[in-house]
Amino acid sequence: MAFGGAASADTVVIRNVIREGRAEGIFVIESGFSWIIRNEIIDNADGIILFDATPLISGNSIEHNQRSGITCSGCSFPKIEQNKIFGNAQSGINFRDQSKALTEGNKIYRNYYQFSARSFSKTDTALLKNSNEIEGDVEVCSNCNIF
Repeated sequence: MAFGGAASADTVVIRNVIREGRAEGIFVIESGFSWIIRNEIIDNADGIILFDATPLISGNSIEHNQRSGITCSGCSFPKIEQNKIFGNAQSGINFRDQSKALTEGNKIYRNYYQFSARSFSKTDTALLKNSNEIEGDVEVCSNCNIF
């Protein structure tokens, strides 16, 4: 599933099972505010990929994807809250480029990395750790092979 562009503001993706896709489960590009709520996103190449997007991602189960559960790229700034993100082969949440997110109340576990980012400050990293339930490594690296 993909959406983006000026006409995609206020898109709502709610209560879907998005499973076993050959690419990303949900791809959001250059989108205004949108909602991705209470979906099961399972066993895709990637769970959710954002590029220059600002959705609310809430109450989803994002699991067993072949790469990352959520990838934020470009200048994305989503709010990611109350999701279960687990069992993804690379990263639970992957931050690229200038992207950041407000993350709260997520349960993130059994991913290779729970969070990964090329350049996060100690404050950013501490905020991620303190506002989410995390089991496992949080990796801030400049040479990660997952980028």
